[in-house]
Amino acid sequence: MAAAVLDLFLNPGRFFAQKMQKKESLTIPFLVVFVLGIFSAAAAVLSTAPFLAMIPAEAASFTPIVMAIAGGAALLASLVMWVVCAVIFFVISMVFSGTGGFKRVLEFVGYGFLPQIIGAAVTLPISYLYFADLTIPPVSDPAQIEEVTQQLLAAPELQFAVVISVLFLIWSANIWIFGMKESRNLSTRNAAITVGVPVGLYVLSQLYGLLFSGGF
Repeated sequence: MAAAVLDLFLNPGRFFAQKMQKKESLTIPFLVVFVLGIFSAAAAVLSTAPFLAMIPAEAASFTPIVMAIAGGAALLASLVMWVVCAVIFFVISMVFSGTGGFKRVLEFVGYGFLPQIIGAAVTLPISYLYFADLTIPPVSDPAQIEEVTQQLLAAPELQFAVVISVLFLIWSANIWIFGMKESRNLSTRNAAITVGVPVGLYVLSQLYGLLFSGGF
């Protein structure tokens, strides 16, 4: 297993070429995305807790419910994002007359999320250290809530976590290029366009968010 993971990281072309000789299987890709979702859920709970301090005291009893919803939504969002990415890549690859079934694309895209688990393992402690000691007094004015929220999101620790996440996303994109090349029988150039355009747009949106919030 360790050798396969190392092969995926260091030689994704060979990894996916070997997978093409086997029957499609979504078991491991699902587990990869599920583990990533667990990290995302933990991060969501950590980031939600301080904001709940701003709600009135009479609504405090709903705090566990809100945190559970936040964690569950983050986990579900990871699984949805897996499918969405696969659909986007599959549709774009149609422009280049790609051949190959969607299930294979879904499988290979799932494997590509593996680097982001490492990224999440790096950023989660950062989020924990930031939010654990954060104390926010109750705020009722919507304008004040928005102001406090903007200040929190502009924290250097969170900006650094976003940068780390983007770097590991780019690593995933590199793996996805080889996955799309094999699963849809594309040239390296066309596979790079298939993956690079949507991922590039997302990265630009993240960087814009950093600039807009005063992170840089």
